[in-house]
Amino acid sequence: MRITLAVLLAAVLAGHDARAAETAPPLVRSVEISITNVDVVVTDAKGRPVTDLTPFDFVVKQEGKTQAISNFSFVRNLPAPAAPVAADEAPSSAASTPAASTPAAAAPVPAGARIVVLLDLLHMTTGNRNRTLASLAEFLPKTIGPRVEVQVVTWDRALRTRGPFTNDANVLTAVLSALKEETALGEAPARERSRLFSQIDTAFAADPRIREVLIDQAISTLRGWCDAQAADIDATLDAARALTGTVSGLEGRKILIFATEKLTPSPGREIWDYLMEGVDRLSRTSGGQRVASNPTSVTGLTWKDFDRTASFQRFAEVANGAGVSLFMVDAAGLQAGDTRLSAEFAGTGDSVNEGIATLDAESALHLLADETGGAAIIGRNNLALALEGLEPAWTAYYSLGFESATAKPGVPRSIRVSVKRPGVRVLTRRNVVERTTEQKVADTVLSSVHFPKTVNPLRASLHIGKAKLSGKNWLLPLEFKVPFEKLTLIPQGGRLKGALLFTAAARTPDGRISPVSTERAPIDVPESDLASLTGKVFTYASTIKVRPGPQVISAALTDEISHLSSYVQPHVVAGDEPAKR
Repeated sequence: MRITLAVLLAAVLAGHDARAAETAPPLVRSVEISITNVDVVVTDAKGRPVTDLTPFDFVVKQEGKTQAISNFSFVRNLPAPAAPVAADEAPSSAASTPAASTPAAAAPVPAGARIVVLLDLLHMTTGNRNRTLASLAEFLPKTIGPRVEVQVVTWDRALRTRGPFTNDANVLTAVLSALKEETALGEAPARERSRLFSQIDTAFAADPRIREVLIDQAISTLRGWCDAQAADIDATLDAARALTGTVSGLEGRKILIFATEKLTPSPGREIWDYLMEGVDRLSRTSGGQRVASNPTSVTGLTWKDFDRTASFQRFAEVANGAGVSLFMVDAAGLQAGDTRLSAEFAGTGDSVNEGIATLDAESALHLLADETGGAAIIGRNNLALALEGLEPAWTAYYSLGFESATAKPGVPRSIRVSVKRPGVRVLTRRNVVERTTEQKVADTVLSSVHFPKTVNPLRASLHIGKAKLSGKNWLLPLEFKVPFEKLTLIPQGGRLKGALLFTAAARTPDGRISPVSTERAPIDVPESDLASLTGKVFTYASTIKVRPGPQVISAALTDEISHLSSYVQPHVVAGDEPAKR
């Protein structure tokens, strides 16, 4: 988090009277200090939250360098208000520490926790989907409360929000129950995978005169299948990144419970392994006869052509930038029995190394969880019980802040947090990604298309004009007015200079969201006009392109110098009569 400290200039401009000096826009020098915040969960050997730690119990290192903790708070998000702590239960170490060495006063307690449950219906089979829903229906009503809200989202090649954040158990139960009636698409890839093995087996067992052609066809079919699976994996992770972005601008603890099945960075790796074993065997037994028309086109590393590890890494980086912790659930692990045993197919003498696919998928889920301070739930038959054990991650945690000597917006920076108490377990993200003020405003604008935020420290007013048709879309004119006394201007060579940033996005009722756009409106007035600006407004006009019909416009105005931002989300209908807000 980056904080701008404005230092008022004590000198009053010469040539202006005292009254003008009192009412003139503030003149400032900006000093940038980079503050990084990180949430830390500490539990004992039995998984119970440790709640009596002080700042002096923590060691925070960023890129290997120990950081002094400047902000510290313990956050408790209980279903009911926490009971007051008795005087004799208060930590003694804090009381015995000299005031002079105590870190800065605790920051305001952050907002509560928001949990997004993302159900990957594209990859989950019906049986595992239903088991997951049953476990969630058992657990979620127990964890929600005044400071914990949940939202359910599904993915089936379209990202569908199943209502707003809620702490109403009846609403959650109804949403989860309704999802049991919808189609899960995970059976289709499994059927196609079985057909691929059968096609490969048929080619290997065919008459040598036609075997080469059939093996070439099997290789081509396998490539096409892997391409399709890789595209689905990319689309799934793109959707997850987009969902993460929508909550980036929200305050408080942010958790994404992502339930999926066999989401692997290496689609088809075990099939290529099976194919190569068969090719090698036939090459040894055919007396040197060519097995495929182009044997060099398939090697033991062909599966890497479809590798999607980079997509998983990008997802982790986006989650860290948004302050979201990922709790990855392998729905296949909820079923009874061992699904990881090797299987033999007809007549080839070769076996499928299912362990490759399983290990790849599990490693990817662990990567996402470990990098973001979350957890991976794999091979658990009782998801509700597993989530209950992880509940301290959003109900009892520490918020630590420290000043970074140098800011590196957009660059992942390693972070390690340890506790000076034996026998405890520390859960936190491994990397943090700093965001500029402009990026954080864009995050909030994007979040606000779903979760309205209306604040107006700039005392801005907005007039919405009448939309005009432009091709298939509409051009919507907007006019903002901001009092000059709310703007921060800097004297430069006889001029007063500053700027407003206008950031906007739009969302239609069917969930389509436009890209976030930002425009800069420079402010440049003569210094001699300072006194005359009192009571006047700066006017900024812009036009945004919107789709036809009703939609939400999420807009922000940001003072480029003071970083104060006003947010508003008017509902409009393209072509409707002008409105004022």
